[in-house]
Amino acid sequence: MITENEVNFGLVLHLDPDELEANEATYTCAAEARVTGAHFFLCIGADDDCGRWLPLYSNAGIGRRELGPAGRSGHPKWTQGKFHYHVGQLWTATHYAGSRAARAGGDLSTPENRNRMTNECADAVAASIAAYVD
Repeated sequence: MITENEVNFGLVLHLDPDELEANEATYTCAAEARVTGAHFFLCIGADDDCGRWLPLYSNAGIGRRELGPAGRSGHPKWTQGKFHYHVGQLWTATHYAGSRAARAGGDLSTPENRNRMTNECADAVAASIAAYVD
């Protein structure tokens, strides 16, 4: 289980977007385009209260960019999976919402082995979407 004070840049959690939304998270795309069902999300920004989360898809799609395997650590489902992200969809959620969504989404990481992306790799992803979202 993730705690609110563990949310930080480069963290990757398996989150339930319905639980995020139920806890007042917001997203930058139209409602009909938002991710559905539990997915991995990469934290590309965090302060004391909120995180900015990028949903990761297992399939390619229109407008999606491939996320390379470099810089990953944690559970094999994360480190060995193939993922894509959409530059037009970024979620903002309180750390409370994120921790609840991780429980609801079946996140398998542990305090000893959190899913992560190195700061260098997460910085590159964040930079790639900066022009598309606020």
